[in-house]
Amino acid sequence: MKVGHETLAALVYKAAWLKDRGLPNVMETSMSKLYGAKVVVHDANECMKLFGSFGYSDEYPCGRFLRDSKQFETLEGTSNMHTMIVANAAMGFAPNRA
Repeated sequence: MKVGHETLAALVYKAAWLKDRGLPNVMETSMSKLYGAKVVVHDANECMKLFGSFGYSDEYPCGRFLRDSKQFETLEGTSNMHTMIVANAAMGFAPNRA
């Protein structure tokens, strides 16, 4: 889990650094959103595995984490949309605006 969080932080900082300097940051921003959603959902699933059936009870927050994490797959655009933006930007097809 820690590796995913540190990697995500590096992506976010790079996107912010590019934005602050007025440089193209479309790909980095979409990569941050896409990877962030994957990390959150993965970590919530790991929490559920760790707690087992207790994760579904109201005593532990794992079930709520899992339900809340699903919104990140569609919030600010779907994961499929961000995958296409990253692919297009990596191949040089996307306009660099943002």
